[in-house]
Amino acid sequence: MMMKLSRRRFLQHSALMTGATTMPLAFSLSNKAYAAEDYKALVCVFLRGGNDSFNMMMAGDDDLYGKYAARRPNIAIDKASLLMTGKTDSNGVPIGLHPNMPGIQSLFQDGLAAGLINIGTLVGPTGSGAPNPTGLFNHSKQQYAWESTWHSNAYAAYGWGGLLMDLLAQGGAIPELVSLGGNSWLSGMNVSDLRTNTQGSVSAVNAFSASGTLETEYNEMVDEVYLSPFHQQYLKQHGDFLAPYNNFRSLIDSTELDPIINRNSSIGSQLSAVKRIIDASVASGSVGRQVFIVNQGGYDTHKNQVPRHQSLYGQLDTALTEFTQAQGSLQSNVTSFTMSDFGRTMHNNANDGTDHGWGSNQLVIGGSVLSGCYGAYPDFSVGSADDNGKGRLIPTLAHEQMAATLASWFGVSDAGVQTVFPTTSANFGTMNLGFMG
Repeated sequence: MMMKLSRRRFLQHSALMTGATTMPLAFSLSNKAYAAEDYKALVCVFLRGGNDSFNMMMAGDDDLYGKYAARRPNIAIDKASLLMTGKTDSNGVPIGLHPNMPGIQSLFQDGLAAGLINIGTLVGPTGSGAPNPTGLFNHSKQQYAWESTWHSNAYAAYGWGGLLMDLLAQGGAIPELVSLGGNSWLSGMNVSDLRTNTQGSVSAVNAFSASGTLETEYNEMVDEVYLSPFHQQYLKQHGDFLAPYNNFRSLIDSTELDPIINRNSSIGSQLSAVKRIIDASVASGSVGRQVFIVNQGGYDTHKNQVPRHQSLYGQLDTALTEFTQAQGSLQSNVTSFTMSDFGRTMHNNANDGTDHGWGSNQLVIGGSVLSGCYGAYPDFSVGSADDNGKGRLIPTLAHEQMAATLASWFGVSDAGVQTVFPTTSANFGTMNLGFMG
């Protein structure tokens, strides 16, 4: 016998749908049609924990490699095993990759990848009298810093991914901001993200998929007539949520997961879901811009870093390579990029790991990327100009310069970029790092 949906039970299950009142901001019906060539997507791959990315991208010349290896003798990647990208940094230094990243090496060689060398959270150029970013070396604060922008004397309350979509969002039958994990990057002033699972389905209402009874009872309660204005408004909001949700579910259910992308890792499954949503979006013609964020954890490598990196980089390499290959004719429309809390110390610790640092290397991948390595590989010598005195690399590129470059490619006007990143131009002079075509 069907159990009657009580008010208490309704409210309990409504808690699963906390996005219902904000969903239409990022996920509403629109009559505007978009051609495939007009579509663009940004896909942020956040490497949680602080990736020691100087073991992901290394100098291939004898001088700088020798200084790197001398500073971290227990964990340095053997020079003979480096996978050379065929690209050099701004000083002509050849750059190689971790041996478990042959797919990324191929993307560099095919002109589909760029490396950003020694980049980090900066308020202004070091040595210019600018204050240090708040919360240096702290996981949560530096994750927030990477996801946000500096405004006068503090980081904004919104993520730069969300702020871009404040300027560009049009509303569509498919969401424009999609997260496969909690974060602040997609938090805008007027838009909000939709959280999906690794199938590309709406996580907030997965209870419906698990229980047809619940969905039937929910619909009955939404359709019921109440005298209280509060009840009427509350249920109207939930009712307004169902129409775009059902449309989205129908579009996703009719779109197959791409067989090119292996789902045997968490990051692979997440990028597979992103590809499914991209395919549904382009096929529907209902959205012109989308931003996604996926996460790979495990990078807080205070010990046993070498074997942990072998696994993490192998998974990341496979997932990013297959995701890029799967785009086909849309390769130039989709740009993926990495971010991470921070880099790590120049020296290894006693546990064959590294501790919290600052400067890092990041990847940008896609058909619109101007392949190369941007920035200068640092000097790992003790007391060098790149050493903050405690074995942490001082960044020479700002994360907001990377973000502003991506924003320009994404279609944000110069004035819009200035609005989202109000201090970048004044503090660094150059907003666009030139790695996007």
